[in-house]
Amino acid sequence: HHLKDMGQAHMARRASTLATIESLDAWKRRQAEVRRVFEAVVGPFPERTPLNARVTGQLQRPGYRIEKILFESMPGFRITGALFLPDRRSAQAPGILFCSGHSTSGFRAAHYQQVILNLVRKGFVVFAFDPIGQGERVQYFDADTGKSHIGGATKEHSYAGNQCFIAGRSVVRYFIWDGLRALDYLASRPEVDAERLACHGNSGGGAQTAYIAAFDERVKVAAVSGYLTNFKWILRSLGVQDGEQNFYQGWAHGLDLPDLVQVRAPRPMLMMVTTRDFFPIRGAREAFAESQRVYDAYGRSGHLQKVEDDGPHGYTRKTRETLYGFLQEHLALPGDPREEDIPLLT
Repeated sequence: HHLKDMGQAHMARRASTLATIESLDAWKRRQAEVRRVFEAVVGPFPERTPLNARVTGQLQRPGYRIEKILFESMPGFRITGALFLPDRRSAQAPGILFCSGHSTSGFRAAHYQQVILNLVRKGFVVFAFDPIGQGERVQYFDADTGKSHIGGATKEHSYAGNQCFIAGRSVVRYFIWDGLRALDYLASRPEVDAERLACHGNSGGGAQTAYIAAFDERVKVAAVSGYLTNFKWILRSLGVQDGEQNFYQGWAHGLDLPDLVQVRAPRPMLMMVTTRDFFPIRGAREAFAESQRVYDAYGRSGHLQKVEDDGPHGYTRKTRETLYGFLQEHLALPGDPREEDIPLLT
């Protein structure tokens, strides 16, 4: 309760600051300050070194091809991923960076494949990569069991996260940098229009999406599922999450989750929320209303949208189909937003 009260006090001070902002110029000053604070609490990032990317294998399936990718976000720090390429596409296609939530198998989980394959069927090129501690990137690997020494993805993240906090940093730095370098790779592909890039993820992938979109202006469109709310209601409910979902001293610097939305205004942003999520729905509604003020000031109210459906944490058909339509509209790739039943991969 003592720590909760400290956090609430920081959030109250932030709310008082935002209450005084009325003009577009004032919002722009706020955005510049938030951008500076984000860079201070997360960075500095390492220098951009060669990706040393290579294709390690290919799979052909009806209507699309998968290339298995290995690249380095830092020298010797390898990232596994898969590039999904539709067979039929006109010229260069929009590229989607797909961020996985807390599934042990990363983007290979059935509910993530469902989204990825529908996006590919609609003509998007999708690059899905493994976050730290998931898929083929288990950090605390037990060779005897073939699994993590310490447990699932959240434990993998928090174990590394605690070591970073002790050193005065957050492990979120590594998650963001991996995403920025994955975006470098996606933008480098000749099949992709580097001027039409988007980022999407659910849950922990929603967190990564919000971070990457806030830090990289190449992300023209962002869609965050099952993550955006505010700390006021997180502190009154489930409490803080695992290591990579917390900025080092973020609260003390006046940062809240809606800042991840507001800092990228007026670029298109979709919030995908469900009423029975453990990320509190009341906080999500407040975050949307607060962020709408920035988009209104820019005269781009329609560039911030929220789709809400009744359901637990994760996707619903309604939120997925809204995602498809939002990306089709803002990345200039018209088509049918309805979801298709596509065979999943093993």
